[in-house]
Amino acid sequence: MEIEENMEEPGLHQPGAESVARADLTSRWPGRIVLTGFRGTGKTTVGRLLARMLGYAFLDTDQVLEERLGSTIAAFVQANGWEAFRRAERELLEELARVRRVVVATGGGAILHRDAWERLRQGGFVVWLQADGATIGRRLAADPVSAVQRPPLSSEDPEREIEEQLALRTPLYAAGSDLAVDSARLTPEAIVTLIHEQLVGRSARCS
Repeated sequence: MEIEENMEEPGLHQPGAESVARADLTSRWPGRIVLTGFRGTGKTTVGRLLARMLGYAFLDTDQVLEERLGSTIAAFVQANGWEAFRRAERELLEELARVRRVVVATGGGAILHRDAWERLRQGGFVVWLQADGATIGRRLAADPVSAVQRPPLSSEDPEREIEEQLALRTPLYAAGSDLAVDSARLTPEAIVTLIHEQLVGRSARCS
């Protein structure tokens, strides 16, 4: 999949007074809105809604990687191992650090690439979608696609794996994000509204 450095949702920015006013507002918005958090926290759903609201393009890094790798992530990891997948993931993050006008939903482990993550974060706005382990477990169990696309990280019981990975990654999510939102408590629509309000507020402070 080819990724252009300046992206936007086609057809949303037509000439006219309203378009000019919107362009003036969005010109002060971050070039990238990055969604992070554990799998099952709603990054793809929120990302699509947010991109539509902002007139940005939307990219899901797992979907991009599957297209490039020619298989599901689960099949690729089974054949090549997690290390090979993480290398491909890091390369994609480095590429996305040069892209503007895009909302990016990242894989739950993308935050582990600390140097690449900081470059991705520069000139962007990172939103951490939080959820407790029990909520994540219920969501993953109810989503058969998740098991097919994303392999377990270990041979441990799924509930124990979730709790251990949350303990490992939570400090990284916290340090690598600009806004934390409880996705267990809020609907995707409410989360999008909250993020939009934050962007508008940041734009006003920068004007």
